[in-house]
Amino acid sequence: MILKMEKLILYALSEDKKEILDRLMGLGCVQMISPEQIEDYEALNSLSKRDDPSVYEYETKLSEISSALSVLLEYEPKAGLFTRKNELALHELLDLEGLGEALTRASGIRGIVDNIAEVKSFQSQDLFTRQALEPWADLDVPMDKLSTRWCKVLLFTLPRETDLDMLKSEAASLSCVVELVSSDADLHYVSALAQKGGLDEVQQLFKEKNGLAVTLPALTGTVKKAIADIDKRLESYQTNHDALIESLKEEAKDTSLLKRAYDQLGTAITQQRAKQNLLLTAEAFLVSGWVTEADKQKVESALERYTCYYEFQEPGPDEMPPVRFKNNSLVEPFEAITEMYGLPAPDSVDPNPLIAPFFFIFFGMMLSDAGYGLLLVLAGFIVAHLMPNKEGLGYKMFRLIGLCGISTVVWGAIYGGWFGDVITVFAKTFFGKEIVVPALINPLEEPMTILIMSMVFGVIHIFVGMGVNAYLLIKRGKVLDALFDIGFWYLVLIGLGLLLVGMVTGGGIVSEIGKWMAILGAVGLLLTGGREKPSIFGKITGGLGSLYNITSYFSDILSYSRILALGLATGVIAMVVNILATMTGSGIIGFLVFVVVFAFGHLLNLAINALGSYVHTSRLQYVEFFGKFYEGGGKPFLPLRPNTKYNLVHSKEDN
Repeated sequence: MILKMEKLILYALSEDKKEILDRLMGLGCVQMISPEQIEDYEALNSLSKRDDPSVYEYETKLSEISSALSVLLEYEPKAGLFTRKNELALHELLDLEGLGEALTRASGIRGIVDNIAEVKSFQSQDLFTRQALEPWADLDVPMDKLSTRWCKVLLFTLPRETDLDMLKSEAASLSCVVELVSSDADLHYVSALAQKGGLDEVQQLFKEKNGLAVTLPALTGTVKKAIADIDKRLESYQTNHDALIESLKEEAKDTSLLKRAYDQLGTAITQQRAKQNLLLTAEAFLVSGWVTEADKQKVESALERYTCYYEFQEPGPDEMPPVRFKNNSLVEPFEAITEMYGLPAPDSVDPNPLIAPFFFIFFGMMLSDAGYGLLLVLAGFIVAHLMPNKEGLGYKMFRLIGLCGISTVVWGAIYGGWFGDVITVFAKTFFGKEIVVPALINPLEEPMTILIMSMVFGVIHIFVGMGVNAYLLIKRGKVLDALFDIGFWYLVLIGLGLLLVGMVTGGGIVSEIGKWMAILGAVGLLLTGGREKPSIFGKITGGLGSLYNITSYFSDILSYSRILALGLATGVIAMVVNILATMTGSGIIGFLVFVVVFAFGHLLNLAINALGSYVHTSRLQYVEFFGKFYEGGGKPFLPLRPNTKYNLVHSKEDN
């Protein structure tokens, strides 16, 4: 059900502001709202001011802690998926006295990271220089001696296809000596010793040969010595880098202090933002927020110790309180389906108890293999049980998987599917025995039976959605709208159904009743479908348009044929996997092949068809079912509570 919300209006002394806000945060059941939503806001605003605390300081510190953690988490020993988080009492979370140590540590980590970046920068520079020098390693002229008073050594790269002998001959005519230093797959690396008076002619010669001049870094000594010096530096850089990484690994062995600081700052920011919703005077302050009716007594008990005045108000006609569900353990997992679609309006109905049985049935019919269902049951419930956080969408989803697995086991047993027909195939291949698994319905032999069942479930599903719409209309005093827009459609659809049954079974009275019900409903729709139109023509066209919606209903009902289609797909693919698994026959080799193909094939089939079953079952809820009544626009209930990521807060309230 959707819990009823009431608005809390609290006036208290300014001296108690921090303590009251801390207690409300500990309760975790009050959603702070802007004071503009208070009835007497204009009068109160003229006598007070808004509390406008800055969160910039906290956000800056949180950014420092977050940066440090993002570095350390890369080196932190991997915890198990279900490792329980550390627990803090609320007063420990709200106490910011110890932040200095965490910030100092974060600063040290940032220093290590900066040093690593500096070392990497030096490494990159030297690696680039080494790469540039390597082709010239055999150049025996020191790099600081490439030019004398009368001569100069020029360095060039030439295309590999250059005729070096011809080049040397042409260069000799210019009093230039050309030597090949090295070559690779694409280039020749050459030196040219030339007189300074003839440099222009030499450069022009190399230009004609598509040569490119090379300038080496300004280093002393030979290229080989420079490369050796670089290698020593690179080795030193790597040693420093490894030492810095080890420092980070050492820091990552215990991140509890930083994680605690992260959650403390996150909670402090949440509380500071909540203060922006307060109205203050010199002596008092005003708090307003939404509280569920079930939590009123909890809030009252917490406020008893303070000098304050408070009251609870019903939501006004123009107000939209937040939405919070409360359902039993069987229905609660299906809240995940609704939450992913969007929350309903607060004055609407909770769709989850209505979704639960249909989603449960449809998913099982679509996946329809008892073996797959057992795997889902084990995976869903075991993971949900081991999860440290028993709240949130993830926990609901795993419980939903477990429940849908139960449905899959039931329908799989009805269809006789246990990993397809593996029992029959395995017994025949490896033991030469015929084992027939009992089935109430064989999908391959009786597809029409399953199709009819799917359609019947679909009609019931749609009728329930129409009934919810009628309930909402009646609840809002629109009884005639419920009769005209829903009641007449019931007559038409039920009448057509009886007419069809009568035609199939030869029951004349059933057909007659169905015919007149359909006629009565159709006439009602024609006469009332355009009742809101001002003109006669508008009323007629409105009635015809309303009756034309029969095609939409037929389309919706046909959508449920996907239940048959997905059920057949799961079973047929499972059977194909079993055929492939037993193709090599019996024996040790055959058994090993069977195990590998069986495991891989069925896991793949389970993954694909479980996802398909989820998607198509959800679609039947979102389109065919919600389309009949659902009113969205609800906003989630977001109470003031500790904002933690790495720690759990004691459920027991601090005194």
